[in-house]
Amino acid sequence: PAPPPPAGLQPTLASIQANVFTPSCAKSGCHTGMGAQAGLNLDPGSSWGALVNIVSSQDMLRTRVVPMDPDGSFLIQKLEGTAMLGGQMPADGPPFLQQATINVIRQWIQDGALMN
Repeated sequence: PAPPPPAGLQPTLASIQANVFTPSCAKSGCHTGMGAQAGLNLDPGSSWGALVNIVSSQDMLRTRVVPMDPDGSFLIQKLEGTAMLGGQMPADGPPFLQQATINVIRQWIQDGALMN
């Protein structure tokens, strides 16, 4: 069977921020600060506003996170490696995020991608 998501990971932005975005994405040279790759700052306090209902700078036909539509969210496509543009994230993979972890992010989006 597939491994479970990291202990404590819940489908909330705060939990995803602490367990996924901050350790895996908001790193030097990636999605942090003013020079964040693709203009996507995933630092605490910035990630929601950079993701939800924001058109991707990499693919203007895609929205980074579409509340209640994980399959239509470019973030999920990038994490699962199904995006038509660019490579799978995180860029320092493999290993990439486990599907169990991505499924928690999917659930957050399915639940409306709330800010808290």
